[in-house]
Amino acid sequence: MKRYIGLLGLCAPLCIVLLLGGCLSQEGRQDSAAMLAQQMHAAMQTQDWDAAMPLYGDAFLAGHDRQAWRDKLASLQERFGKLQKIKPEFDQRSPRLGGVVYAYGFKLVFERGVVRETLSMFKDDQDNIAVTDQIFKFKDDLL
Repeated sequence: MKRYIGLLGLCAPLCIVLLLGGCLSQEGRQDSAAMLAQQMHAAMQTQDWDAAMPLYGDAFLAGHDRQAWRDKLASLQERFGKLQKIKPEFDQRSPRLGGVVYAYGFKLVFERGVVRETLSMFKDDQDNIAVTDQIFKFKDDLL
């Protein structure tokens, strides 16, 4: 019995270090996704679509015409006025084979209305991250 207690005493610090290391690496991964969301919103606030477009992944751009998507982003401010505030509403992290999917919800407060945004990103095992989907809703209608 004493042998097991002694062995447990030796293993406990190692287990704590491994657990903390895992938490820190996951936090770092979440930070890169949050930074990508901040870059997207900075581009939206300044209407710098040249800065926004590289944030989208190849799969997203394959399914959306670049100019049409730029026009959609620009139409938000044409319709609702200047983007004044961005309020986080939720964030989710979901491990997948080959990487992690991040989903963020934001309340975009414009001069003349509030738009809800869901921003999804995929970070692969090589730490490449890109926007995979972006959905805007106004009063439960997709924009």
